[in-house]
Amino acid sequence: MKRYGKAILLAASALLSLAAFAQQTGQSGTQHPSYTGSLRVQENLSAQQYQAMAKVSMQDAIKAAQAALNSTATPTKVKLGVENGYLVWEVVIAGQEVKVDAGNGKVLHQEAVGAEEDNDGESEGEND
Repeated sequence: MKRYGKAILLAASALLSLAAFAQQTGQSGTQHPSYTGSLRVQENLSAQQYQAMAKVSMQDAIKAAQAALNSTATPTKVKLGVENGYLVWEVVIAGQEVKVDAGNGKVLHQEAVGAEEDNDGESEGEND
């Protein structure tokens, strides 16, 4: 019986540790993949406030995304939002999602559309 008690105690301890880790990760506000931008912003501002803070225009973000993809295709989605606490342009071109830093125009990340789950930290500044 002592053997089962130790196993149960060990399993319960592991579950508590996992739950604490999950709670801490959920509260940190980081997204995956994690990257660092140049314009740190709060996540509760309006689309107009984000637009005023962006140093890179929507057109320049599109050009940066097109250059990263070596494409001249027209984007199907362009959205200014907050990811990992930084202001970024999300540009979707030819099935690829490109994250462009709204402060300096640097491409922070690119991946196939749908490879990353949408997060609640994005602004509503969508331009289709």
